[in-house]
Amino acid sequence: MGVMSKKAREIFYRKGRPITHIASAPSVHDARMYERAGFEYIFLGGDATFGIMLGIPGTYMDITEKTFIAKYYVNAVNIPVLMDCDEVCGRGPAIVERAVEKYVDIGLAGMDIDDRVVFEVRGAARTEREHGISECVPVEQMADVIGAAKDVMKSMDPDFVLRVRCYDFHVGTPLEDTIKRLQAYERAGADVLYLGGVETPEDTKKCLDGLNIPCTVPATWMTYDLARDLGLCEVRRPYELEMVMHSAGWEFLEDFNQRGFAASDDKREQYKDSPYMAHQGALFPDRDVLGNPTGSGGGKPAQ
Repeated sequence: MGVMSKKAREIFYRKGRPITHIASAPSVHDARMYERAGFEYIFLGGDATFGIMLGIPGTYMDITEKTFIAKYYVNAVNIPVLMDCDEVCGRGPAIVERAVEKYVDIGLAGMDIDDRVVFEVRGAARTEREHGISECVPVEQMADVIGAAKDVMKSMDPDFVLRVRCYDFHVGTPLEDTIKRLQAYERAGADVLYLGGVETPEDTKKCLDGLNIPCTVPATWMTYDLARDLGLCEVRRPYELEMVMHSAGWEFLEDFNQRGFAASDDKREQYKDSPYMAHQGALFPDRDVLGNPTGSGGGKPAQ
């Protein structure tokens, strides 16, 4: 039983205080920054982590590749780390069993699995963004996959959080049928449900009225107060840091091309008091890479 998985389960299952999640981390450095800012867990997203880091959507990576990368995140922070495991989308229970074994073993606190069918067209793995959603796997197949994951969890880490993403909202299925799909996932053993693509508070409430486990909705129209009033476990906008970092970075590069190092000097002055300025070698001998005084950095202590 893992300490971090228990902590993750506690925050997803608490009542009346949804998690505020923007903590999809493009790098380990960003994960430490999220921790320092007080966020409750780190997420490794198919786009926001793997796509940005490697230029390959997580969908087209394999278990070994993801295990190798995830270990660095787990070892770097003292808050739960969950991972988007879309590489098992549409695959059978044996692959999911193997994934759960590996991910529990390295100390992840939980994983997301999807019910969408993965595109296998040429070039799909050569972009940082995942493909659209046009089809979901049959309900019975997904329920079998969930059950297989839960069997492994029972023997290795019962607190490991299995969040199941339902993308049926994207493919034109009547809401009543989507709710039946969600209920089947709950019966199969999902710990948290991810309502991917629900468009209104009214439809969200209809879904929640038919379910008994925590649910999250990734939507820019969702506010904290609305999520709390609806009874959601999380307010989720996973792209915020990556969006701001790259938009601001692009703005700086365009400015640099126009003004040269004057643009850089201006930024150094603007952010001179930020702990995330470039602390390079002897320039800052009394600070670690996070800007903390030497000896007070984050992450796990040396063993």
